[in-house]
Amino acid sequence: MAKRRTRAEQRRRARSGGNRSSGSSPLIPLLIVVGTTIAIFAGLRAFGDDSPSIQPGTTLITATEFAYSPALVDVSSDATLMLRNEGAVYHDLRIDGIDDFSLEALPNEEATGSIRLEPGSYVLFCSVPGHREAGMVAELQVS
Repeated sequence: MAKRRTRAEQRRRARSGGNRSSGSSPLIPLLIVVGTTIAIFAGLRAFGDDSPSIQPGTTLITATEFAYSPALVDVSSDATLMLRNEGAVYHDLRIDGIDDFSLEALPNEEATGSIRLEPGSYVLFCSVPGHREAGMVAELQVS
């Protein structure tokens, strides 16, 4: 009868983790190392110089997959635009009806250009096949 209690006790201890000789799981130090490594890399990335240097008077437009941000861009008639591609594929920025202006950027790159426009409303779009149709457009308001 004593053996049965001992085996039952051993099963309870094994299920609850109370039968470990060191008193701690080998998984805990591994999780600490992995968590510390992730925190270090996240901190280094936060302090990296990934952000573009924007000159005064330049309007930043960010491209991701199938979207520009902001969706409404207000500029004066002499506009300087910067396209920052935060997507995973090539994107460009075109102005509907204006053939002599385009910005092109590979992932994690930016391109800047200036243009003089008449006051009014224009459509910005990505000319990569399928992107405009997928909704990669924005409105440009020129005052």
